[in-house]
Formats: sequence, C-alpha cells, structure tokens
Amino acid sequence: MRNFVKILFILTVFFSFNASSEDVLLSKEEFLKIAFDEDVPRRKGLRFKNEVKEVAQKIMGSNYKKIRIKYWREDNKTAWILERIGKVQLITAGFIVENCRISSIHVLVYRETHGWEVKYPSFRDQFIGINMLDGFKLNKRIDGIAGATLSVNSMEKMTRLALAMNSLVPDINCK
Repeated sequence: MRNFVKILFILTVFFSFNASSEDVLLSKEEFLKIAFDEDVPRRKGLRFKNEVKEVAQKIMGSNYKKIRIKYWREDNKTAWILERIGKVQLITAGFIVENCRISSIHVLVYRETHGWEVKYPSFRDQFIGINMLDGFKLNKRIDGIAGATLSVNSMEKMTRLALAMNSLVPDINCK
C-alpha cells in the first residue's frame, strides 16, 4: 500500500508539472532587441474595428477579439507579438516582417505539453521569406510535425495574421 501511495504521489506531481509547464524562451524586450537592435521604436497599434477586425477574424476565427493589435515599426520593418491557443494553452510568438515578407519568427513562450518542436529553428526557419497570397494564404507550404498539428496550425495562423496586419499598417504597400 505504501508503494502505491508513493507511485500515485510521483505520478500526480509529474502530470501536474507537465500540464502547467511554461517554457519562456524570450522576453518581449529580448525579442524587440533582436528585431531592432538597441533602438526599439515606440509601440503602435491598429484599432480592432472595420477592416482590421474583419481580416483578423477571417484568419483567426470569429471568436478572436482584441482592442488593439500592437506592433513596432521602423521603416519597412514591423514586429508583432501574437498569441494563439495550440491545443489547450496559448503560444506566444514574435514575428518580424520586412518588406512584406517574414524575416524571422521566434517563440517567446510555449505552454503546451505537446508540439514543442515548433520552438526550434529547424521548424521556424521554413517561414523565412514567406509572404501572403490572395485569400490570406501563405505563398509556401509549411511542413508539419507529427504530433504537433495544432501547434503548427497556430503558428501558421499567427504568421498569416502578422503578414495581413502588416499590410494594413499606414504607409506600407504590400501589393
């Protein structure tokens, strides 16, 4: 009986740790320094109404609601920090868009127990150079990861959102 209680305790600790794990890979400040070196521009935002709302909800789903979609901009470079649920937890990712193309993607916080492979460069690097086609589709197919379908889908949707919102920033022409 004592061994059963010990095993039950160990399993409870193990599963509760895994269920609530949060892997912080980069802070917001670290991501913005990667994007803009030491001279980080002031944060801006697109109000979540009209075209911004319509486009965001087409990409992310009708339940997606925000007040503002925040971004940082310097010339033709923008940085976006976005969140989307993978399977049950939020994935926080940073997207750097230069000249209407993805120049890099970074996972800032990964909270899921599965699909963690999306945080590695071997997955993220396939997004470099991607831009958007009509219908909010990416111009390149992204290779999935077995067992990480929902995390991969979330990363793709956030990429599409970053590119779409970038095209709505005043004075940026992506057409």
